[in-house]
Amino acid sequence: MAVEQQQNGELRQRRTANGASPKSSTVDDPHAQEEHLEFGGAVGTFAMMTGFPALFYYLYVCLYFYDGKLATPKDALSLFGPDGWVEFVKHVAELVWGHAMPTKKAVIVYTVFVGGQFVLAFFMPGVWQKGLPLAHENNRVLDYYCNAYTSVYLTAALVGLAHYTGVFNLAEVIDLYGPLLTTASISGFALAAVTYLFGDQYRMSGNLVYDYFMGSTLNPRVGIVDIKMFAEIRVSWTILFALAMGAVAKQYQDYGYVSGNTWLFAYGTGLYLNACAKGEQYIPQTWDMNYEKFGWLLSYWNLAGVPFSYAYAAIYMATHDPATYTYSKPVLVFLFIAITLAQGMMDICMAQKSHFKAVKTGTYIKRYTFPQLPWAELENPKTLKTKRGELLLDGFWAYLRKPNYISDWIQAIIWGASAGQGSVIPYYYPVFHATMLLHRNSRDEAKCARKYGDDWTRYKKLVPHSYIPYVL
Repeated sequence: MAVEQQQNGELRQRRTANGASPKSSTVDDPHAQEEHLEFGGAVGTFAMMTGFPALFYYLYVCLYFYDGKLATPKDALSLFGPDGWVEFVKHVAELVWGHAMPTKKAVIVYTVFVGGQFVLAFFMPGVWQKGLPLAHENNRVLDYYCNAYTSVYLTAALVGLAHYTGVFNLAEVIDLYGPLLTTASISGFALAAVTYLFGDQYRMSGNLVYDYFMGSTLNPRVGIVDIKMFAEIRVSWTILFALAMGAVAKQYQDYGYVSGNTWLFAYGTGLYLNACAKGEQYIPQTWDMNYEKFGWLLSYWNLAGVPFSYAYAAIYMATHDPATYTYSKPVLVFLFIAITLAQGMMDICMAQKSHFKAVKTGTYIKRYTFPQLPWAELENPKTLKTKRGELLLDGFWAYLRKPNYISDWIQAIIWGASAGQGSVIPYYYPVFHATMLLHRNSRDEAKCARKYGDDWTRYKKLVPHSYIPYVL
């Protein structure tokens, strides 16, 4: 399949593959129709489009109305009884309807914030980067304006100023979480519908449900702004950090101080946002931008799913007495050091791979963003030459096939652990993330084996482990 010929060995945001660089910088043209339906086809994608929003509303109800505990019917063995499952689902739906429907304030807050990011994407200082040539458009090369780094810091300054001057109390995002979640969800579904209806009907399967989920267009744009890259960087992680800082503000407002645990989560999400923004110039060369279409999967998840579900630890801490979950100082010091090292490792891993690919494709741009980490750029790296290009065998990539995965997951664990052990809901993210990483690894392993053949066997002998050296 065409996807097999280009997906593996290419860079991708947050989930870099296995060190491969293409023989040329041209993206092979996928077939006009989808040859393989992912995620279980129409049935699987429909289940995801209904199941995940339902799960997120259920967890919202648990966090805000059941003290962070997983709610169940009083009579879990009864289906139709007064205390059975039907009445329980009805009760949850009533709570969502009564407390999570969009309010005027929530709509204004979400629209101003996301709209502000969109405006900043046009005029903040940045750099221009080239995408890969698109074979299905006669090798047309798209230009991408990368200014997320300056936009993020201006946004933080403006939101901080608004909070300090009383224009907007950042703590309100915690009280508005339900209405904001629904506003974001509607936005995600709506944007996916608009891009589906007005897209170029590229690589379609012919199934309405599946095509809406996957999308009908590769690079939807408004002026110089690429909607897909905008959603992945400017919306998801920025909103998540705003929710984290909202928890900081809420806790200070209610208790007069901010716990180390809450600062830990805010610090971790801030590190992640900064890393994504400072490496934005590498994203136009990724698999995400050059193969994955923009449909419900990317629209809903970036506008609603990622920021609002990954923030469960912040929501739990903001709505509970810090005395019930705050760690001792030695534990907090250990966790702060651990998350700093984990983020540093992931940042270096991604930089090594991205720099390797950028040099190969002639798209390397030197930027002096913070922090400048050691070993991020490998000069004359060792590689394995194959019939399909080169595989990186240097830096962290000399020891693991997925060095960025383990460091990414360590961060996820610390994000969840920041909320203590009073609720399992904050651990949704590390559990979900582990499942996702394992699935990606197995998928990439199979496709790389088909792509590289005997060369992949040679590569695995040289780099036998994916996650932990000499172990796994």
